[in-house]
Amino acid sequence: MRKKVSLLDRAKADLTTAEFMLKSTTDDVFVDVAAYHAQQCIEKAIKFLIGVEGKTYIGDHRLSVIIEDLSDVEVRQLVDDIEISIDSWATTARYKSTIAASAKEVTAILDVCRKLVAIVESRVPEPVMSCKKNVVNTFKTLLDENEN
Repeated sequence: MRKKVSLLDRAKADLTTAEFMLKSTTDDVFVDVAAYHAQQCIEKAIKFLIGVEGKTYIGDHRLSVIIEDLSDVEVRQLVDDIEISIDSWATTARYKSTIAASAKEVTAILDVCRKLVAIVESRVPEPVMSCKKNVVNTFKTLLDENEN
């Protein structure tokens, strides 16, 4: 049986994947894949945080749209300057034949990803962080486990 995986777990995996891609090669295709995973990291971390706030996020991939549902001012300020840059990475990096981003751009965004993940982890209440040997779960998962 698979363990329950949160959006924050997936955001961290996207961050690790993007970092690995950039360290492995300077090939433009891999830089694009890193850009895609950086965008995914930010999207999933923000959607997770929206859930922590007790809200339901919309099924959109554009950070400029998703961020509207987030109350956390610090996170909003962190990603405010990058939303235009990375909104196109959700699709351009996967489907277009032109290059979506440079390694320098992706490296800068990965710094934002690391900060964002750290902030999101700090916003998760301790009981949620400590359950299942430090696997981060949403409130719904915690409640489901407590009912059983």
